[in-house]
Amino acid sequence: MNVAIIPAAGSGSRFGGQIPKQFLEVAGAPILWHTIKRFAGCADIGAIVVALSPERQPDFQARSAIAQLGKPVHFVEGGAERSDSIFNALHAAAKLNPEIVAVHDAVRPFVTPGQISAVLAKAAEIGAAILALPATDTIKEVENGLIQRTIDRRRIWRAQTPQAFRYELLRRANDEARAAGLPSALTTDDSLLVERLGVPVAVVEGSPHNLKITTPEDLLLAEQLFAQWREDD
Repeated sequence: MNVAIIPAAGSGSRFGGQIPKQFLEVAGAPILWHTIKRFAGCADIGAIVVALSPERQPDFQARSAIAQLGKPVHFVEGGAERSDSIFNALHAAAKLNPEIVAVHDAVRPFVTPGQISAVLAKAAEIGAAILALPATDTIKEVENGLIQRTIDRRRIWRAQTPQAFRYELLRRANDEARAAGLPSALTTDDSLLVERLGVPVAVVEGSPHNLKITTPEDLLLAEQLFAQWREDD
């Protein structure tokens, strides 16, 4: 079975405001709920594990029961840091005997089932894979406001999610990162933890539409994208 893990216990402090961004409503529902439904709609995902604060769980448990998503959605307690939420979700997923786990940002509600399946397939082949976009702008390395060098953008990719891994591999990567006391700033990208083990990570080209809602401007764009989808239906 392939299992999706969605860490959603963060405060969303970069967005500002009183409500964490994953719980803001877009197109009539919380962003997180849209994200959960994207994975529920992927035939290659067998179950979903969502890391949430305890006070948020009843609402999403009720939504899942009413929606009858066709696959189990398990809710686990999130942690103070994203890495803690992933750690808790990985332990909870163990009882599902997962082969591949796909970790996805709660605030990327536009990922498609096809993109999810493509990353899962590559991870099953290689062991680890992520969605990413090739850089299109010229990339400069800057220090103290001065350009140090121009980097060959053909070698630069912008990481997205989902990021998919063989379950035991990601479990080991997280365990070793915790044992090493890796700073939380370095544990926000799961593929980095796997890279530390010397394991190759494949790249599957993603889409600019796989938007991560991080700023108020992103929220406005998300509303426009959902409106466009409704018009296309």
